[in-house]
Amino acid sequence: MQPIASTIRNVIRRGSAGFASVALIAVVLTACCGCTAAAPGAENGGDTAPDIGDIQADPSHSSSADPNFSVVFPDDRVNMMTITIAPENWQKMLDNMTELYGEFGGSTTRGMPAAPGARDNAQPGGAPGMGGTSDINPVYVPADVSFEDQIWTDVGIRFKGQMSLGSTWKEGSYKISFKLNFDKFEDENPAIKNQRFYGFDELNLQSGYTDDSLMRDMIVPSIFRDSGVPAPHTAFYRVYLDYGEGPIYFGLYTMIESVEDTVIKTQFEDDSGNVYKPEGTGATFARGTFDTASFVKKTNKKGGGDWTDVETLYTVLNSETRTTDPEAWRSELETVLDVDEFLRWLATNTVIQNWDTYGGNSRNFYLYTDPTDGRIVWIPWDNNFALNGSMGGAGNRGDLPADGAPQMNGLPTDPAREFGRPMPEGGDALQMNGSWVGPAREFDRPNPAGGDEPGNRIGMNPAAGFGGGMGRTTSLDLGDVGENWPLIRYLADDPVYYAQYQEYLEMVVTTSFEPTKMEEVYRYYHALIEPYVTGPDGEQAGYTHLKSAEAFDISLDALIEHAYDRHDAVMDYLSTERTS
Repeated sequence: MQPIASTIRNVIRRGSAGFASVALIAVVLTACCGCTAAAPGAENGGDTAPDIGDIQADPSHSSSADPNFSVVFPDDRVNMMTITIAPENWQKMLDNMTELYGEFGGSTTRGMPAAPGARDNAQPGGAPGMGGTSDINPVYVPADVSFEDQIWTDVGIRFKGQMSLGSTWKEGSYKISFKLNFDKFEDENPAIKNQRFYGFDELNLQSGYTDDSLMRDMIVPSIFRDSGVPAPHTAFYRVYLDYGEGPIYFGLYTMIESVEDTVIKTQFEDDSGNVYKPEGTGATFARGTFDTASFVKKTNKKGGGDWTDVETLYTVLNSETRTTDPEAWRSELETVLDVDEFLRWLATNTVIQNWDTYGGNSRNFYLYTDPTDGRIVWIPWDNNFALNGSMGGAGNRGDLPADGAPQMNGLPTDPAREFGRPMPEGGDALQMNGSWVGPAREFDRPNPAGGDEPGNRIGMNPAAGFGGGMGRTTSLDLGDVGENWPLIRYLADDPVYYAQYQEYLEMVVTTSFEPTKMEEVYRYYHALIEPYVTGPDGEQAGYTHLKSAEAFDISLDALIEHAYDRHDAVMDYLSTERTS
């Protein structure tokens, strides 16, 4: 799945990434047959840490080494990593989580911590809204990381996530996502200054929350790259954690490259531009909503900050010339936004169906202002809610299956249950982030852009299909997207851009998301990870999100069916458009 790291952005946009051939399955499984989920031995977790004074002389630790994608992000094997945390630091992490989310395993509600100075899109009681953020990151502690017989010392580690973080904690599972920062504690330990992990400074270990296949975070970024959209590299890792009781298997994780670290360094010619991680009301780009707080800077943070680039995009996008002089509007917009790349993202994201990104939530994307031309580039992020077969069908509006039960990851969910758990008496509500939402009730907060037409409030309606918040995917014709999401609505309203978008729909289902190719990809990775997910060497109770081994197998069939269904839906839609 992983391509050779490219330093030229235009190469990536022409689809340099390719999936591993299914013919490799036999080779990989033969190579892995001797691997088990036992405690780390010779292949990882050895005691051969280099002399800390020679860090910069060791390419595995040096900041001068180029990122080694073949080692860190392989597509033909499952890597193994052991993380050792001192007992007192592990307890510090747990105490911090208790402070933020309450007692471990203490509730089945999907709660989030109240945020000091919560934004105006917060839910009642201070919890963040679906399009907002808690503005709280769990505490970092130092840890040792063992991999391939080498050790990295004083690596910063913390729990990470949004909805998944509090939910997993309250459900009583330790399979929580982690963030690693390899020089986080260089001030406390100058000997590790600019320490890197084969050229990488920051890495993310995603737990596969809500994803019974455990493949979405791994596969979706490559689909985007094959469509010409910059996206992080990924790989599977068996993660062991030792906090004083010996290595414990925490489960199969997906390692994900950090956008502000190496994505911009390897997928763009110039990495000196601004990187933003938008989230909140302003990140909708709707008229009257711009605020710098919604565009968190990840680079160039010193000197007070300058948001001119995103503010200019906001101004141009909402300019009156859009309707008075469309040609002039397009010309001006294309000087501040890589429109072609955004349309590629829009077509790909719409085809694969993503519940939790722009168009339904103002989060889970990055923006990069490329200094080579001054244009903003869209970079997708956090894809565990993508590839969801529950929202197929005519119009792609989230209609319920014939039996009336909404689905999660292709598995039917009883209408009287909240993601497989009993709901309050009456059985007519669905819960997200700790708030119960009835069929005729939304998240008790207005559309961030002030819209009042149906579907423009951020909410969830299990009786009528998933609406404008968590659980939303956009229809192929984009007709269900309101002006509260102007980057989609305004481009779809422009005949030139809409025609280009339709061309990219066909491109996606015939190349990057072609169903026979995707079936091979899904079967390949399912077979690759199966020994580390189910069975004696697989995930164990308390360290898994799976309810059963059967759920893992069923998820494969659901993904395959989804790929073929989306191909047919797109081709039917385009055929109708071309004959109308």
